[in-house]
Amino acid sequence: MQILVLDDDHDFAAGLTALIEQMGHEPSIAHDCETARALASRQLFDVILADVELPDGDGRHICNRLRLNGASQTAYMVAMTGRSDLGDNEFPSFDGYLRKPVTYDLLERVLEEWRVAAGLSRHRRMDEAHVAKIT
Repeated sequence: MQILVLDDDHDFAAGLTALIEQMGHEPSIAHDCETARALASRQLFDVILADVELPDGDGRHICNRLRLNGASQTAYMVAMTGRSDLGDNEFPSFDGYLRKPVTYDLLERVLEEWRVAAGLSRHRRMDEAHVAKIT
């Protein structure tokens, strides 16, 4: 699957990307909302993992905007936060949320559940997904 990681913590994003690669998926990284918007507007992502609090905006707002237009409108969007004071109702833009730290097992379970629900093959390439969405 094509997965976009949006997080301003460079070490966390790099570690999460390494886990995603170990699982056989193809990650991309954005460290700010503007970069994420640019990437997701022109490239189809199956999943977007977005931090909630970013220096240039709120991950919840960027995901709202991504749902309105661009190549990744239908991506499965998952919020990631270390804040324990946020509850289920704080993430209406997202399909789900994860509390940091994100473990390999948790991430693998979430991605596998989405892959099965979306009917995606285990190692589907972006160009195949793009053709499937167009036809």
